[in-house]
Amino acid sequence: MPDEPTLGGRLAPEAMFPAGQAAIRTRRAALPDGVELRVAESGPTTGLPILLLHGWGASIYMWRDWFAPLAAAGRRVVAIDLPGHGLSDKPGNATAYSVAGMVTRVREFLDVERIDRVDIVAQSMAGTIAIELALAGDARVATLALVNPACFGRIRLQRLARAVSPAIVDAVLPRLVGRWVVARAHRLVYGDPSRITRHDEDEYWAPSQFPSYARAMRRLLHEFTWTRPVASVMAERLRGLGSPALVVLGKRDRLVREAGQYVTALISGGAPLVVREVSAGGHAVNEEWPQEVVHHVLSFMADRRSTT
Repeated sequence: MPDEPTLGGRLAPEAMFPAGQAAIRTRRAALPDGVELRVAESGPTTGLPILLLHGWGASIYMWRDWFAPLAAAGRRVVAIDLPGHGLSDKPGNATAYSVAGMVTRVREFLDVERIDRVDIVAQSMAGTIAIELALAGDARVATLALVNPACFGRIRLQRLARAVSPAIVDAVLPRLVGRWVVARAHRLVYGDPSRITRHDEDEYWAPSQFPSYARAMRRLLHEFTWTRPVASVMAERLRGLGSPALVVLGKRDRLVREAGQYVTALISGGAPLVVREVSAGGHAVNEEWPQEVVHHVLSFMADRRSTT
């Protein structure tokens, strides 16, 4: 947990998810350079691991309704707060927030955990991380499930967010992340914002008690690669996956636009993708409609195991 003065009014770290849930174990994993990640785990330790990777600004809370059904299916469920997020460490160097930097952290996590085979479910920003990890030839990645991957669409407000967040604002930025800012942003990622509770807002606002959190989010906006490649280029790259990947799209995604058309072009270009759509889902469809998305993911992974 970051050792820095905190801002008041937020949930205390010990009150944040999964507080009070005995079935979910939490711990910290130290990477080779000393950066620590918060880990939440559930299910049988001997089960096939399934790694859950959240998107920009989120945390393991995004997967709160996934632990129980995946564990019931016999899976070893592992979720991490990515660097800069939740209660994981928040490195001060900009390169940590590039695509390469984030991929390296996930690879190192698999190393230190001695995970030799894993299915990955990755939402939004983490879709880019998971794709790059697999395309780099990491044989530990068994199957990929990509939920509204940011690299498949055009991101609303991204240019504006970068324009209004130069490095000079770092000194005051933490105090600008008010509860209403987080609540309004959260409503943008749901197809039906009325489903968001006050507790959801508290959980999403909680990490901002650490000033380094807001700075990490700003660095990600500037250092991570958010633009999507030309469809023909991406399709050629994805053919290198070797086996199909699942893509789950929320049809009411108001944040990442035109992903459906892009995926159609990728498939036309030979990309091995299987698409499932959730008609009422927004950008965080995995959080908004967990039962439906978990079903799609487990069914896809069972089909893949039966054909290999």
